[in-house]
Amino acid sequence: MTPQDLTHATNPHHPRPLKVLIPLFKNYNTFDANGPIEIIALAGRRPLIKEKSFAITVCAYTPIITSIERVSIARDISLTEAIDRLEEWDIILLPGGVESEVSRIVKEWRDRTAAKDSEAFLFMTLLDRYGRERWSEGLTLTICTGSLFLGGAGLLRGRTATTHWAALGKLQRLCDESSNLKTKVVRARYIDSARDEELQLQRVITAGGVACGLDAALHLIDITVGPEISELVVTRMDYSRRGPEVQESC
Repeated sequence: MTPQDLTHATNPHHPRPLKVLIPLFKNYNTFDANGPIEIIALAGRRPLIKEKSFAITVCAYTPIITSIERVSIARDISLTEAIDRLEEWDIILLPGGVESEVSRIVKEWRDRTAAKDSEAFLFMTLLDRYGRERWSEGLTLTICTGSLFLGGAGLLRGRTATTHWAALGKLQRLCDESSNLKTKVVRARYIDSARDEELQLQRVITAGGVACGLDAALHLIDITVGPEISELVVTRMDYSRRGPEVQESC
């Protein structure tokens, strides 16, 4: 076992609770965030498990962040603080949202038109630095169009990835523009791309549209606290679980 393995969230000997950071942006999708949050919360507390397995922190640009469904929640910390505490986060859970809003954030960051104190700059800097500086220890789970952020940052180069079915073409274009290494974009409920030592890429799980995030989050529970716990979660939620269901390239 390598030193990196000892610090990775999927190692059963890694200190608990695992610290999960959820970056939210204006017009994020509520279900993209709340579905996986419910699963992670259930898997991380009694009576399903003896010790607290997960600690969730929400970060955002503004103190109150509003979803596309017009639901507003308060952040725990700012994007700046999340960046300053980069070494703490074992897992990033990245929901999607309105594609035009995601594209705006990515474009402003890539075109270098975003001010250094803007949402676009701080949001993408957080994801970019986490992917590059925490490649050996970190794990990122994206839901729906959340994978477009990683595609735009070049963090899906050489991987297989998915997103909402209506955004598959957009993800492919972003990945092609960000790196010479081809990304294979497929339609699936979720794709688990293992850590790549040669390219120094962290483990990334990308999920398809909205409800696919439930199955991807259950897979996350499988690999972090065990399949027996995910089965208990499924029973508690009264949910019929589905697998990756990889279908086709876009």
